[in-house]
Amino acid sequence: MRSPLEPEIADLNVRGEVQSCLALARSTQALVAAGDRLKAARAAVELVKAYDRVLESIRLAPLSLPEQQRVRDSLAPVAELLRRYRLR
Repeated sequence: MRSPLEPEIADLNVRGEVQSCLALARSTQALVAAGDRLKAARAAVELVKAYDRVLESIRLAPLSLPEQQRVRDSLAPVAELLRRYRLR
């Protein structure tokens, strides 16, 4: 969860993609925890695609270096999840 003092991501498209990616990571974790392997695998594939879209958006959006780093930091739980499942 974001701290109330932490600045928001200025680019609305990037912000929306980050929020979608984090939500997809949570739902993927829930499917894994529930033991639904097929749905979890499909969700993991979608999570990889969403993560790649966010990274591409960071590259294309006019974000400052500190803002780019904040976006990457906010994606840390997703990156950890992908590493755990050996998808990245």
